Amino acid sequence: MKEKLRTWGPVALALLLAAAVFCTGVLNRQKTWINMTENVLSFPAGSERSAQDGYGEMNGGPGFTLPAGTYRLKWIIDGDGENRVLLRSGNDAAMSVGEFAVGPDLAQGEISFELYETAEQFEIVVCFEGGERIQVVDFRLYSPFYRDHAFTFAIAALIFCAVWLRLRRGGWAAEERGRLLLIAAAVVFASVPSMRDNLISVYDTPFHAARLCNLADGLRAGQLPVRVGGFSYSGYGAATSVFYPDVFLYPFALMLLCGASIQYVLNLYFVVMNALAAATMYACAKRILGDKWAAACASILYTLALYRITDCYVRCALGEATAMSLLPVFLLGLWEVVFGDRRRWPLLSAGAACIYLSHMLTTLLCAALAAAVCVLFIRRIVREERLAALCKAAGCTVLLCLFQLVPFLMYSAQGIGAQSILRNTADSAIAPAQLFLWGAGDMAVDPLDTTINPQAIEPGLPLLLGVLLVAYLAVTRTGALRTDESLRFALGASICGCAAAFMTTTLFPWSHVRVLTGGLSDYLQFAWRLMEFAVLLWTLAGGYGFVQFARERPERTAAGVLALAVLFALPTLDRQTRSDSTIEYGQSVSSRLTYTEYLLPGTALEGTADREPLASPWLDVTQYAKEGTRVCAQVEAWEDSELSLPLFAFDGYAAEADGQRLEVGRGENNRLTVLLPAGTSGTLRVWFAGKAVWRVCDAVSLLTLLAMLGVGLRRRREKKNADRVIS
Repeated sequence: MKEKLRTWGPVALALLLAAAVFCTGVLNRQKTWINMTENVLSFPAGSERSAQDGYGEMNGGPGFTLPAGTYRLKWIIDGDGENRVLLRSGNDAAMSVGEFAVGPDLAQGEISFELYETAEQFEIVVCFEGGERIQVVDFRLYSPFYRDHAFTFAIAALIFCAVWLRLRRGGWAAEERGRLLLIAAAVVFASVPSMRDNLISVYDTPFHAARLCNLADGLRAGQLPVRVGGFSYSGYGAATSVFYPDVFLYPFALMLLCGASIQYVLNLYFVVMNALAAATMYACAKRILGDKWAAACASILYTLALYRITDCYVRCALGEATAMSLLPVFLLGLWEVVFGDRRRWPLLSAGAACIYLSHMLTTLLCAALAAAVCVLFIRRIVREERLAALCKAAGCTVLLCLFQLVPFLMYSAQGIGAQSILRNTADSAIAPAQLFLWGAGDMAVDPLDTTINPQAIEPGLPLLLGVLLVAYLAVTRTGALRTDESLRFALGASICGCAAAFMTTTLFPWSHVRVLTGGLSDYLQFAWRLMEFAVLLWTLAGGYGFVQFARERPERTAAGVLALAVLFALPTLDRQTRSDSTIEYGQSVSSRLTYTEYLLPGTALEGTADREPLASPWLDVTQYAKEGTRVCAQVEAWEDSELSLPLFAFDGYAAEADGQRLEVGRGENNRLTVLLPAGTSGTLRVWFAGKAVWRVCDAVSLLTLLAMLGVGLRRRREKKNADRVIS
């Protein structure tokens, strides 16, 4: 009993403390905009005016985008008449207070107001309407309270619990602690740009931030899984989750709903992706290379690989960054089925499903890789009876992804897609010289030479050095090639990585490939996307090369690899950390996306400026309220009527009035319409219900996942029992 108390007592205490911190709000934080008269609001004619100067609005923007929530506004205005202050936004966001009066006897005051949705280009405008003079002294705006620090405390408590339980059960050996420390250091260095309040705003940040908000809106509406959210495109909603899988974003969307800021959530996401990349590469390399120090070196190299860092912080490519964090799982599963223990085929299925549920373009590349491996080693696969394992892995992958795949195919059949973002892959090929550059620092780039990309899309010299060491070992230890499977794998990975890197350059005939494939290669978008595989394979090869080149002191080799990797990653990390292109803490991302992907054919985005319901003349609509994809109103129809709502009419919406199902359809600019028969009266409810076939697919995928988890647990139990018998 005492032993159990010593083990679980600190765990229970840490969890209770985390819960108390979260519930009491003691660590809640708030953004305050001070001296807004000087720093935020624009007074073209000054903040002081007399009646002789004329009445009217004294100021305007610049405005900023505020998320929904409760705000406080303090002001100091010196005047001798009755005046007004207006709160308004560029998207006419719904709010509890739109204006308030400022009297001559009220020089300072405070109000609270609620934003019911994201307010874009939010402005505080002073209207000089009475008296002889007015002077705007100060405005202060206080944001809602965010639970960012409470989440950090809770995460730290969970990490403490995991480490404590491991230590109580024997802990790690000294050598293992050293490896974990070096890998953890690599994760910390790779996460430096996330250690700030503001969110770095780069190429894809607005899209993925809006995607996260759209997912949170779908969860708030009760969808699980989410297909259509009501945040994007000025609240008309988007089916982004169908075409850009959001499975790994769900915990972070829930954090957003529980009071975390968008800046904190996305910064935390990249920290988690860095840690996941390190962990998956370590597990993959340890199994394939059979050397823990080589695995540690591979983990460090992969975590700090320039192209992976670029995905996270230079491009904010959430999908591809997530896929890169999970690529080692897929590669290990493929290796097990073709070369290792074919009974571990569920690992290939899980890895392939994770890639598909992260990034579809990476899925296509992985499918091509798997097909190439099967063709090259078909004799071995047939001879060793591995074909059944491959087929089972493929079948389970489809079943696991069925909940995502079926809606995708159904919506694609309706003409929804992202054809507008297709690019000629040949135009993005890079000069071979870029493979040898040292990250994206402050070096100038020739604007006339587009083959030198300003982004750090190169693999990084530490990986190239690792490949060189593998080549050196293969040349100097020719006899070992016949007996050392790890060396053969490292050499093969080096060669395949070189092939992938070659395909990213202008030396590869992409123009001919485009003609031969009938333009299908344009779905790749960028030739340098193949750098994913070059980095993955060279990382494994480099881990082996560094350790085997200096076999006497592998711990020193790993420390040297860490120093080298950090040195070559710092220019990119430094540049992004110091970037002043950010989404300021307390602000949000605009829902007015400039991307025109995943929309119904014929949709005009300029039409989303109209956010009011449109009703037939013989239809009375009162108490209208819209929250994301849900609409509620009181209706009374004297004749057959139509109500057009500010929602895109994606297949899956449902409507009812007092328990009676109503027909929905598409109206002008693909707005959702509800047909109300004559005599309809009562409460109208509209929501995204999905399709019955989707719910069947959800159940199939869930049952498949549970079955695979059951098989995995059973095999683990059998292995433990076998180990006990042997010992």
